[in-house]
Amino acid sequence: MIPVARTENLLLQDIGNELIIYDQDNNSSHCLTPLAVRVWELSNGQNTVNDIARKLEKEFNLPGNSDVDMRGLVWLTLEELERYSLIKEYLRQPATNVIAGMSRRKAIKTATLVGGFALGSMFPMVRSIIAPEPAFAVSKCLADSGKICTQDSDCASNEICKQTDSGKRCKLAVC
Repeated sequence: MIPVARTENLLLQDIGNELIIYDQDNNSSHCLTPLAVRVWELSNGQNTVNDIARKLEKEFNLPGNSDVDMRGLVWLTLEELERYSLIKEYLRQPATNVIAGMSRRKAIKTATLVGGFALGSMFPMVRSIIAPEPAFAVSKCLADSGKICTQDSDCASNEICKQTDSGKRCKLAVC
């Protein structure tokens, strides 16, 4: 199966050479490294994993005898993209097979050779955070109810005792 990137219900923002993707379905944000961006862009349903690897080797001007395992990096990137629901479909190759075939030395060499990116910018390919539901992202309302108080127990169940310019007053905690 050929990898197909998911594009529905995603908001995209380029930040330098990285891409921020906000997933409206999962309320999560993902930051893709330059390599992950290219893999995601090339996962258009027309390129196989081998095609993607060859195109990336050309883009990064890697010699044919290079120690860089671009195909392995593409598989690892697809696994991460799939973990965050950014890929619709692809034929999985277990990451353990890819990692087992790549020594630590080769992985570090790959990370330092590909476009000159530092090791930290290559792994992981996708950094992700979960955004709060829009209803929970708003701050609590603290509208003044006008009642004078000295402690929270003086206020109604939906109010808290807060210091104001004119003394302590009950304020609505939820509007």
